Amino acid sequence: MAKAKRTVLFHTTDAARGAALAAAFNTAAGKLGLPLTGAHGTSAEGADVLVPLEGAAPEGFAGRVEPLSAGDTEAAVNGLIARLLGGSDVPPPPKPAPPPPKKSVHTVKLGRETAGRKGKGVTVVWELPLTEDQLKDLCTLLKTKCGTGGTVKDRRIEIQGDHRDRVAQELEALGYKVKRAGG
Repeated sequence: MAKAKRTVLFHTTDAARGAALAAAFNTAAGKLGLPLTGAHGTSAEGADVLVPLEGAAPEGFAGRVEPLSAGDTEAAVNGLIARLLGGSDVPPPPKPAPPPPKKSVHTVKLGRETAGRKGKGVTVVWELPLTEDQLKDLCTLLKTKCGTGGTVKDRRIEIQGDHRDRVAQELEALGYKVKRAGG
């Protein structure tokens, strides 16, 4: 059993404009397989939906009245069909940008070693999540802040002397969590 077609009437005194809109509506509704048919005229009899193109709906019309947006005929007809199907021809508001991901705080270890250095100690930082080049850059920064020498060996930064407090302060300023280990 086929659905009865509902009539959408483009109510206008300009027959050419009404015919063009009805034809565009019928084409779009036909492509979508909708039980809607477009017509144009000056009388609202037999219309399920009235689209007044000039002014308001005629007095006495009790059916659904839909406005037609100005501009491109195809866009206006598509918007009308969207509203008739229960949607909206207004684009949805943009979604808010997702919040930036939280930076995970990485814990690095900091200690002092004297083994194999004839009693002279070094401050050692290890378990850094950095590439070799980034380790060298960080080592240079720490050497400058401590006013001493140092190097990168086996993915560990070694700073000459006991500078644990100063190195911990600098690493925390860079966003690392520092865990003291060793002596």
